[in-house]
Amino acid sequence: MRGLRCSIGLLLAAVWIAPLGAQEPAGTVRGRITDDVSQQPLRGANVAFAGRSAQTNTDGRYTLTGLPATTDTLRVTMIGYAPAARALTVAAGEVVDLDLVLAAQALNLAEMVVVGYGEQAAGNITGAVTSISAQEFNKGRIVSPQELIQNKAAGVQVIENNEPGGGTSVRIRGATSINASSEPLYVIDGVPIGSGAGAGLLVELDRPNFTTPVPGSGIAKGRDPLNFINPDDIESITVLRDASAASIYGANAANGVVLITTKSGRERPQFEYSGTFSASTATRYPSILNADQFRAAVEQYAPGNVDQLRSANTDWFDVVDRTGLGQEQNAALSGQGNTMDYRLSFNYLDQDGIIRGTHTQRVGIGVNYNQRLANDRITLRFNARGSRAEDQFTPLGVLSNAAQMGPTQPVHDGNAPGGYYDYTTGLTSPDNPAAIAFLARDQATTYRSVGNVQAEYSLPFVNGLKANANLGYDVTEADREAFNPSILHRQTVTDHGQIIRTSPSQLNTVFESYLNYVTPGGFGPGILDLTGGYSYAKAHAEYPRLEAKGLSTDALGTDGIPGADIIQNSLDVQDSKLISFFGRANYNINDKYILALSLRRDGSSRFGEGNEWGNFPSVAVAWRLSQEPFLRNVGGLSDLKLRASWARTGNQAFGNYLQYSSYTVGDGQTQYPIGDTLITTIRPGAVDPNIKWESTRSVDIGLDFGFANNRFSGAIDWYDKRTTDLIFRVAVPAGTNLSNFITTNIGSMRNRGLELSLGARVLDGGDRGLSWQADFTAARNTNELLTIDPIAGAGQQILTGDVAGGVGTKIQVLTPGRPINSFNVYTHKLDANGKPIYSDQNGDGNINDDDLYIDQNGDGIVNQDDLRPFEDPAPDWILGHSSYMAWGKFDMGFTLRAYLGNYAYNNVASNIGTYAEVARSSPYNLHTSVLETGFATPQYQSNYYVEDASFLRMDNITLGYSFDIRGQAARIFGTVQNAFTITGYSGVDPTAGLNGIDNNIYPRSRTFTSGLSLRF
Repeated sequence: MRGLRCSIGLLLAAVWIAPLGAQEPAGTVRGRITDDVSQQPLRGANVAFAGRSAQTNTDGRYTLTGLPATTDTLRVTMIGYAPAARALTVAAGEVVDLDLVLAAQALNLAEMVVVGYGEQAAGNITGAVTSISAQEFNKGRIVSPQELIQNKAAGVQVIENNEPGGGTSVRIRGATSINASSEPLYVIDGVPIGSGAGAGLLVELDRPNFTTPVPGSGIAKGRDPLNFINPDDIESITVLRDASAASIYGANAANGVVLITTKSGRERPQFEYSGTFSASTATRYPSILNADQFRAAVEQYAPGNVDQLRSANTDWFDVVDRTGLGQEQNAALSGQGNTMDYRLSFNYLDQDGIIRGTHTQRVGIGVNYNQRLANDRITLRFNARGSRAEDQFTPLGVLSNAAQMGPTQPVHDGNAPGGYYDYTTGLTSPDNPAAIAFLARDQATTYRSVGNVQAEYSLPFVNGLKANANLGYDVTEADREAFNPSILHRQTVTDHGQIIRTSPSQLNTVFESYLNYVTPGGFGPGILDLTGGYSYAKAHAEYPRLEAKGLSTDALGTDGIPGADIIQNSLDVQDSKLISFFGRANYNINDKYILALSLRRDGSSRFGEGNEWGNFPSVAVAWRLSQEPFLRNVGGLSDLKLRASWARTGNQAFGNYLQYSSYTVGDGQTQYPIGDTLITTIRPGAVDPNIKWESTRSVDIGLDFGFANNRFSGAIDWYDKRTTDLIFRVAVPAGTNLSNFITTNIGSMRNRGLELSLGARVLDGGDRGLSWQADFTAARNTNELLTIDPIAGAGQQILTGDVAGGVGTKIQVLTPGRPINSFNVYTHKLDANGKPIYSDQNGDGNINDDDLYIDQNGDGIVNQDDLRPFEDPAPDWILGHSSYMAWGKFDMGFTLRAYLGNYAYNNVASNIGTYAEVARSSPYNLHTSVLETGFATPQYQSNYYVEDASFLRMDNITLGYSFDIRGQAARIFGTVQNAFTITGYSGVDPTAGLNGIDNNIYPRSRTFTSGLSLRF
């Protein structure tokens, strides 16, 4: 609290020059500022009179109090509008009402954009910030809020896992970490979600065995932690792309910040309804042999297995595939009074996945209430939203076995215990994917609520000084059950029936208080805006888990736990805290010269003694050249602003307690014999007590421009980000640290890039003519791992990227001088037709690596030393285009996206793309690539399987028609998502997740949605 008192004292000391008011009865001027054309209220306009000033609120209202008896000129200024002035006389104790209108000049410069701990006019922002409004959001079946802004902001990459409601990753200007999270920090109505980067959630069930939780991960396997938010409730999403804009959030801001603002009441009481119905179908599955091709392969390469073939002609993907039907219903009641506004909302979502066994259902409510008191000096805000989600996940092995199961085998077998056909040769045979999909269960119920209470008080004794307090919470409880009956083929030879239950829960709380002071009469030639405050965030999470194997009966399913051969229980409890002090100073001289400084000091419980605290400063400047005399009269130029910034941010989104030794209690398989007695072991883990957060230093230079009254506008940004103290899990010398690996700070990484955004009102036909708004974005990011271990030099590397096939095969590498997760492969020799060679080239009678791959180092032997980094999953360029058109009552919009230079590893092809698969004890089906390669043995590390995955995709097409129902507004619309994809990639999806490994990923779907919206 001592630091809080000091920060408040410094802020108050900075405002000692402010007048405290006259001794005689004070006068008051109040009123409303509106747009002269739309008559809509203007928020953020600056009103000044007799040395006092105020900014208009959301209703466009202002109040100037404590005025002496005087005659002066009341002036109203707002960037993007022509200034207005009115001579005015105020008598002692008099209340004067005065409304004024402003004429727009460059309207989009006046838009108020939410930034950390406040708002700023878009034209005065010094950092790289993109705000996307509800009118610009992507349409159609939207489950996760991140999908709303896909392809809408330069340098922002949104990667889905294709499952309805599945985990969605966001990368802002590339990945800044390897082992820690690279997800941005999300802030919802002023509440930072969790205590780390990303969604901040510790609650995680994202792995097959429900293992140790990781900050930033979701509450359930494959589900996005932001799914509790109804996308229809969101008013705007603002992305703080550069470090100077994000640094006010300090240790959580290295990956950028996403600010989500929900809707509030803005007009007379009204009721809104929207309903949609959708149907989704898969666009592509892995290319595998049909029944005739499979039979021919078995006859030629494994004649001993011909007797196992049946006469069926089964498409296993067709068996587990379905049309994913869905619906969503939204209803909201909102309104506004003289001193308050409110909005209540209800949401119901029910969506089937295109793979049997996958489903998501959500019921959610939201409440927003704002109240102004004491002549608008006090503003209270209450926001809360909660949801109940029912999720069903794809049981493990459905997609992989659909690719591997022989197409000559039938689906059903009346003599089998479960009624499904399976091979009888044990583990070395594929499983019936239909049996897994229909008999196994993997489901979860999740309750989530996020809310806060905010208070803002304009202090009467210092004009321009406001006090703010924010108390928020984020609570999650989940119950997940996975059941694999003993009659499943795989269970008959392994666990003999399995149940896993876990009930994770987490409570995050945050308290923030800060003071904001804006000099009422100016400070020197400009206006000084000061903010200083304190934040305290705490997270508590519990992870109880039970696993039972060898079930005595399958009859209970997920309704109970029967007797079992092995029952294991565990409970993991985790706590973390983050304490912060922050300050910011903005100095604005006539909207021409702008300086922004900020500093945040964070203390985190995730680090050991001496490393708990860190400082995260930023400095940014902007120069509006368009207001200089030499450019003021340039025809058509509306705005030209040069920006430059430097900042340092941090990343603490990794596990708790890494600075302490952790102890593992042994089980029945890890006991030590002493004589005839078995002693249970307690084993310490490796630890680095000096571990600390990763730090990212960023430089950004940008240029904002506008022409023809900002009819054409855009921005160009160049940036350089360098992350140091990267957290790696690295090998240590044998016999040290009680482990083979240790997690520590070591290494550095750089991202450099260029971003371009351009918006154009191509046509402006008014209410009856054709209007067309077109937006374009382009972003290039170059990633390079600079060092892993500065002491070991540049030759060190870490293998990563686990793939299916082989034992411990890794296909990617972390090595200095290359992008992270570069594919680490051999270079395959090609024949005259460009096909990979698979023949005895040296005449030794064998086909081995010396025949197939290029000897890179020239030592005459092909071995691991000839593996070379070859391309990486990240695109060189991300291009986007959105168009919004309207003609009379019709409207249309579409979004195009292109990735250039991204690569994917087709692990389905490398895993089952060899004739060795049919020679197993029971034959596996083959990928059709084997027809081209002729591979008889696996070639997992061949560059043949690393494919150029560049693509052009029509992400979204929407057509709507607006009409009246008894004088009330209504609209019908239809949307096609993922309309088409043009790519040369042969796998399921060219995006292939974050790391570019296409290993039986959930297939992408094409979705058709129709809907109706009403307002009355």
